[in-house]
Amino acid sequence: MSAPAQLTVEGAGIVCGAAVFVVVGVVALLLFWGRTLPIAGPDSLGQFVAIAGGIIAFLAYLTGRLWRREGLTPFQTTGEARPAPQPRSQAPSALGSRHRSALPLSSTAGVDIFDTFAIALAHGILALLGWLVLGAVLANGFQDATVYHLSATALAAAAAGVTGYAVFLSAARMDLMRLSTVLAEFAVVGILTSMLSAPDPHWWQLHLSALGMTQSVSSLAFNLTLIIAGVIVTAIARYATDARGIEDPRRRSAVLRVRVGLILIGVLLAGVGVFTLNISVTLHNVSAVGMVLVFALVVFWVRGALPNAPRSFFVLGYVFFGAIVLMLVFFAVGYYVLTAAELVAGVLVFSWLIVYLRVSGAAAEEAANVHVVED
Repeated sequence: MSAPAQLTVEGAGIVCGAAVFVVVGVVALLLFWGRTLPIAGPDSLGQFVAIAGGIIAFLAYLTGRLWRREGLTPFQTTGEARPAPQPRSQAPSALGSRHRSALPLSSTAGVDIFDTFAIALAHGILALLGWLVLGAVLANGFQDATVYHLSATALAAAAAGVTGYAVFLSAARMDLMRLSTVLAEFAVVGILTSMLSAPDPHWWQLHLSALGMTQSVSSLAFNLTLIIAGVIVTAIARYATDARGIEDPRRRSAVLRVRVGLILIGVLLAGVGVFTLNISVTLHNVSAVGMVLVFALVVFWVRGALPNAPRSFFVLGYVFFGAIVLMLVFFAVGYYVLTAAELVAGVLVFSWLIVYLRVSGAAAEEAANVHVVED
């Protein structure tokens, strides 16, 4: 009797984590031998774990997708791990969390490979920044403490093993709902890392974009977070707005409008990170303001694209749009500083995108289940 699908995925994840534990442990032992290391900072245990974790996360995600034997596609074929083969007449044709039927590697579309690498890069940067922040927190808790080479080796290997295990499972089970969580975590960790490491502690007195104007690690984290997040939003737009199988021309048109809107939001979000204020004030402002304007359009277009979505979802979009307008009015009259208006607008746009991904994924999954039952 074969093991249940979920246990098969867990078993593969454990093997991946164990392999990473051994490899990183050997490398760390060779590098750390005879040394005592600080917890954070240059040449520290935290720095090694962060770099190793970033590399491991990137590779583990690609490994998890290839383990599915579907090629480098962004999402799993079914909600289960490694499904049993079905006769062609019984294979579901609807696209839920599936979004792509199983394809051999040679048949994988180039855009699928690009999307997969973008999501893998997000996992890598998330692991890198996450371990850096944790190292800084621990160093603050253990002032002036150092770690001996054997303890440092064990800690580094364990951290890398956990990273490999978690990211492998994320890749093997990736769908729109899980990706919404990854996107949220990536944005939060990236922005917080930038805030905590900003060379000017009073950056907030200017505006949020001040985080990306210096030549520091803080600015690199801020701009890279915006760019990668924008690439991910652009990449997943076509999966979250799949118009295949929609016969109603009005709904199909609405879905395509939402797709264009999401792509523009992703491009403009990346533009905010590419065109920092010290590079081009005009392009930076056009990207930021344009993203808010396109978001406003998408909020009103989405009802036609997802007519079966819960009413609360549409109300949420209208409330978020109203709140953004209110924040801009407060800034215009001098009640709010620009940083507060930018933070509120950014958080609301991102929050709505994450909710949209989850609602879209749930709607597609429900449609796929209905199709299977009818078959």
